[in-house]
Amino acid sequence: MNTVFVDTAALIALGDKGDHFHSQAMQIRNDLRKSRSSFMTTNAVILELASYFSQSHRRTLAIELIETIYGSKKWKCITLDDGLMMKGFNRYKQISDKNWSLVDCVCMIVAKDQGITDVFTTDHHFEQAGFTILLK
Repeated sequence: MNTVFVDTAALIALGDKGDHFHSQAMQIRNDLRKSRSSFMTTNAVILELASYFSQSHRRTLAIELIETIYGSKKWKCITLDDGLMMKGFNRYKQISDKNWSLVDCVCMIVAKDQGITDVFTTDHHFEQAGFTILLK
């Protein structure tokens, strides 16, 4: 079974019907479900997602997505501990030539450590890091 890392951009595209990538994201999600893929993310991504949809009229979207992530056996959410946070921070410090966020750095470490190569995102930073992004 293939595991795909899911980044904030894909979750936003799935939840926001006005997002430029919404239709494509829905098709990719459906294709991944048909192929029986499993999904991985981090609680840092969950925080970004909740922040994006924090306006009261959009909050329900975040709640539904987050409940799906935590409630499905197809999903695994990695919790950042101090060790993972410091690994991500060290990478963040080392890549001063890139515009990668700290969340990106942590997520890249998680994906690499888990042997994941496919990332459900539009974020080209993952491509720069050697991953295959699924949402273009």
